[in-house]
This record gives sequence, structure tokens and C-alpha cells, in this order.
Amino acid sequence: MDGLEALRERGKRLTPQRRLVFSALLESPGHATADELCASISHKVPGFQRTTVYRTLDLLVEMGLARRVQLGHINAYEPIQVGNESHQHLLCDRCGATYDVSAPEVPQWVARSSAKIHFHVDRVELVGHGTCAACQHGLASELA
Repeated sequence: MDGLEALRERGKRLTPQRRLVFSALLESPGHATADELCASISHKVPGFQRTTVYRTLDLLVEMGLARRVQLGHINAYEPIQVGNESHQHLLCDRCGATYDVSAPEVPQWVARSSAKIHFHVDRVELVGHGTCAACQHGLASELA
């Protein structure tokens, strides 16, 4: 958990609770909600506080160790690790499945466009909404 050392380097306490939340986030497949992380941790540590998860996630986002992603009507979280710093998301509006896609041209396009109006972009978040292949197949089956 080398990433957590950044907390200590910036004067934040590296508590066992913070380690548990960060570990659960790293172990989570894909994008996790705070409730999913709390449930995962509660299997190991019964009674783990939901507020601790939310506060730790806010701190991890603030420190650049995690990213909050608005997926439909929920906030999901993912760790920021080498190799996943810049990617976009596709969200199936039918079943809620989320897919990570790499489209390096998106941040480049935004940077070029924003430079024209002298706007500095800190980060680019893109969520494409649509219907995944499985749901498309299901829709086709329903119509047949």
C-alpha cells in the first residue's frame, strides 16, 4: 500500500481504518460505492462505521489516491494507480454495467479546445451512456 504513504508525507494520520478502506478499494473489482466497500469491510470487521468509509474516501480523493466517478445517479470510487490515470467510462442505462475504455484522444481534444478560450483543465471525466451488448441482445430477443 505504497500509495497510503502519501497521506503520512502530507501530514495525515495513517490509521488502521484508512488502511482497511484503501485495501477494500484496491481489491474491489471495477467501481465500488461507499456502501459496497462498507459491506466488504464489515465481513472482516463487524460494525465498521459507514461514516469512516465516506470520510476516508473523501480524503483519498482529496489526496489524489482515488477518483470519484458519477455513474448515473450513484457515486462510485476507483483507486488511481499507474496506468489508469486517464480513462473514460461507458454506462449501460438498462442494467447499470460500467466499462472502462481508453480514449487518449479525449483529454487531448479537451485540452486543445480549452486552450482556445484560455481555460485550464485539471481533469477530464467522460461517461458515455447507452446500452451494452448483453442488453441489446436481450432487447432484440424481446422484439422477436
